[in-house]
Amino acid sequence: MTFSQLTTSELDRFAASEAYRRMPVLPISLQRAVSYSRNPRAQPNDVVLVLAWSDNALIGYLGALPDWFFFGEHPPERMAWLSCLWIAPSQRGKGLAKKLLNTMLEAWQNRVVLTEFTPEVKHLYARSESMTESPPTIGFRSYLRPNLAQILPPKKPFFEKIKPLLSAADVLLSVPNVFRIKLLHRKKLPCQIRNLQNIDEELAQFIAQNQQGELARRDRAALNWMLQYPWVIETTSPDDLARRYHFTSTAREFKTLTLQLLDSEQQTIGVLILTLRDGHLRAPHAWHADEHSAIVTSVIFAHAIRLGAKMLTLYHPRLVRYCNENRTPFFWQKALRRTYFVGHGLSEILSTQPLVLQDGDGDAGFT
Repeated sequence: MTFSQLTTSELDRFAASEAYRRMPVLPISLQRAVSYSRNPRAQPNDVVLVLAWSDNALIGYLGALPDWFFFGEHPPERMAWLSCLWIAPSQRGKGLAKKLLNTMLEAWQNRVVLTEFTPEVKHLYARSESMTESPPTIGFRSYLRPNLAQILPPKKPFFEKIKPLLSAADVLLSVPNVFRIKLLHRKKLPCQIRNLQNIDEELAQFIAQNQQGELARRDRAALNWMLQYPWVIETTSPDDLARRYHFTSTAREFKTLTLQLLDSEQQTIGVLILTLRDGHLRAPHAWHADEHSAIVTSVIFAHAIRLGAKMLTLYHPRLVRYCNENRTPFFWQKALRRTYFVGHGLSEILSTQPLVLQDGDGDAGFT
């Protein structure tokens, strides 16, 4: 068994190589490789992939997304988000995942953060002596339309077998819901909205004024990079390369909306980035003053209705608090819990500052 590392500067050449196209399992999708290589917060020699090989065959990999964390008024601290751990089925249970993790931790001096993990991956990181689990962040998930056929099958194999029945149940349950949705659709938006293609300097200043305490503090370059280089391609028929990549690279439906919210005097009161993926609406980023939470939340609700979303997930603390304290248009909702694993290279610094992150920080804003 051998290990190799790929840096930011090597990704374009690697993804364009014939060897990449011949790999039975791909360690990164083409669109992710392009995006990673243009990350304004990455340096050329940053390690972004650790690969494990046996007899010239790829048997495992672990990715890292370079980023910055800000602590008070100090210069940003370089760090990375761990992402996309994969182990070949024949190699699972042999300690390979731990070796990949330790190699990446060494490359980044333990200055890493991880979230949105499976139970199996959580077990790996919980056992690591180099990482600490943070207290959970509370989120909000709500359902606007019946969605049993999408929600239940990933939970148990039994539900996958009866997926056609679940789809039929969704249709039956949606009938009385149609009239309610039509009434909600008529509601007038509480502010003016501009759809944007990118973030200009004026909006970047507004965002900077409304992200005090946030660790990642997205500036104009970082936000426009996220908007211009998405990781998910909208298609009904994934190609062969997508099938050989074990993480998200395609969706039947994937849209990103960047919205500027304006009051009656044409003053910006909020900026929203929304993503819609196969009926699931999220707000990866939201910036606004606390007194405008009602307006911002109403805009999110209105887009959930107009875009035909089936469910909505929020983690922004002000928006979650507003949803929990006020009436919403959803017929069912529940609380979510999200935890982060933090490398010890950052945990001492973070002990002096709360872990304040947007839902889209890390790789979540891309998927």
